[in-house]
Amino acid sequence: MALLLSSPTSILYSGTLLNQAYAILINFPRPSNGFAYPLHFAALATFSGAGTLLSSPLLLPAPGSSPLQLIGNTLMAMSVSLFSWTAYTTQRGRLPAIFGGKTPDFIIDFGPFAYVRHPAYTAYLLGWTGALTALAGRDDAGWRVPALAVCLLGIVGVYRTGVQMEEKQMLSGAENEGKVDLGKKYKEYMDKVRSRWLPGLI
Repeated sequence: MALLLSSPTSILYSGTLLNQAYAILINFPRPSNGFAYPLHFAALATFSGAGTLLSSPLLLPAPGSSPLQLIGNTLMAMSVSLFSWTAYTTQRGRLPAIFGGKTPDFIIDFGPFAYVRHPAYTAYLLGWTGALTALAGRDDAGWRVPALAVCLLGIVGVYRTGVQMEEKQMLSGAENEGKVDLGKKYKEYMDKVRSRWLPGLI
């Protein structure tokens, strides 16, 4: 516990990891019959696990500091704040886990979803980018920085695939048992909120 509270960086880094653990274990429940795309989820777990190990020095006091650590801390603070807002908006258990293959029968278009269509993924990527930036500002980071950058690219690729799958499901209205005209409603939502991850950019 002392390590987790040893510096602002370690606190924020721990917060980003705890957010992601809360997301997959509690807020976005796994399907009871398993993931629809287990290999994709395994890839995400592999990249995330490796990234956690590579960035673990952030739990320790830094032997040196730089502006990169401040930038990284800012990004991680943004990640924690955005995920907290997203989790509050979605509420526990309302949306399925990534690659779960389950399509909800409703659309959330308020809170952070009024600005980007996938704020949870934005929060995760802000956290990983912040961790990479903070790690690059440490004198003892060495080879871990390029290795973590590779993991981050892998995470981005997996999330991009997940987003494409989820939006295709929503547009087709698949597996919602005809409860609502989901495809039409989601298309209207996409026309209204054009950004997937960053407002006005992507």
